Amino acid sequence: MMRALLFALAAALAMPAQAALAQTREAARPAFQVNVERVVSPGGIEAWLVSDSTVPMIVMRAYWRGGSASEPADRVGVTSVTADMLTEGAGSYDAPAFKRRLEELNMSLGFSSGLDGVSMSLTTLSENRDAAFEMARLALAEPRFDAAPLERLRRQLMVGIRQRDTNPGYLASLAIDHALHPDHPYARRMTREYAQALSRAHLQERRATFFARDRMVVTLVGDISAEDARRLLDQTFASVPATTPYTRPADAVLAPATPLILRDLPQPQSLIVFTAPGIQDEDPDWLPLAVANYIIGGGGFSSRLVAEVREKRGLVYGISTAAWVRENSAYIRGSAQTENGNVRQALDVIRGELARIVAEGATQAEVNDAITYLTGSFPLDLDSNVKIANVVQAYQAAGRDIGYINRRNDLIRAVTLADVNRVIARLYAPERFTFVVVGQPAGLEADGTE
Repeated sequence: MMRALLFALAAALAMPAQAALAQTREAARPAFQVNVERVVSPGGIEAWLVSDSTVPMIVMRAYWRGGSASEPADRVGVTSVTADMLTEGAGSYDAPAFKRRLEELNMSLGFSSGLDGVSMSLTTLSENRDAAFEMARLALAEPRFDAAPLERLRRQLMVGIRQRDTNPGYLASLAIDHALHPDHPYARRMTREYAQALSRAHLQERRATFFARDRMVVTLVGDISAEDARRLLDQTFASVPATTPYTRPADAVLAPATPLILRDLPQPQSLIVFTAPGIQDEDPDWLPLAVANYIIGGGGFSSRLVAEVREKRGLVYGISTAAWVRENSAYIRGSAQTENGNVRQALDVIRGELARIVAEGATQAEVNDAITYLTGSFPLDLDSNVKIANVVQAYQAAGRDIGYINRRNDLIRAVTLADVNRVIARLYAPERFTFVVVGQPAGLEADGTE
């Protein structure tokens, strides 16, 4: 599931230069507001609503905590298959008829699952609003789980399982999960045996556990009033029980870093993935981390790693970093691709650059540039109903208050150079990173050591 970059308030650094800089940013601050309203239906279902009739369309997002990490250990993958099957026929519509009805209404409806939750996405024209929401109700309340679409999905799973063994990204992620928390549900993967064993009864049982109002958040954006929203909330989600059995997985306890893990894959290029323990988005250092990440590897050609590894030395085709958050763990993760002959030198430069920025820190100019980009680009994340729904729901699911979206840029502007260098020293030391190389790199031993 998507966990968007969220930000927490940090203390301001009392320096005259910072005060002058803040005034400059204030004058250049773009004027935009997202008017988010809390609505509660007569049946007690809550949603966050952004009502705007400019475009005659409506977007709804719903999210339920409790994804594949909470499924039974002997049924790995059942959550994903169940989510996919919800739109493969419901009520009186078999799978082909359900798809035709969605096309007739010119709407989209889909479910997806991740490690931490299950989500629903609906987009419809205003003129088809009630009929579209009825299709969502049917998928939630009356899924058919017919044999024919289940067998089709099973065949697709088997193909995907065969193909993933030659997918560098999959092999690297699996190696990282097995190295950092091998016994946690996050390290589990679907197998051929699990796929073959899945039955209609398993899907029905899983569906009965992951939909619950006490783990549900709903977002509505577009051409819909608060009054109509309340009515449609009850119509759509009436079948969702107040609570269902749910055991939250334990937090992952991360193992010490492994300097280098190799996974052999015959190809002319290698994928490098490097991962270290991160912080959750409730941590006071989360906002400084967003700025630090931009400086180190998240800012494209403005970032340190791109400048040093790609631009100056031409060692990789591309390199980037990001902060990853899961419900029960958090990571700093980077990746790069390069020719097999360049891997050893690329690893040395990446580690050296991480060590250098930890020792020397970022500069005020880098912090200023990062803040300017992160605040200036934010309106582009809000230039459509779909994007607004995605951002608002991410904040809602993460437990932010309803006005957070309009304070977000001010919180970023409060980040200081001291904040950024504190989080760099805390999280980016190269010895904290587990490095995985997938390919056939020259000059590296195949047993996992250099």
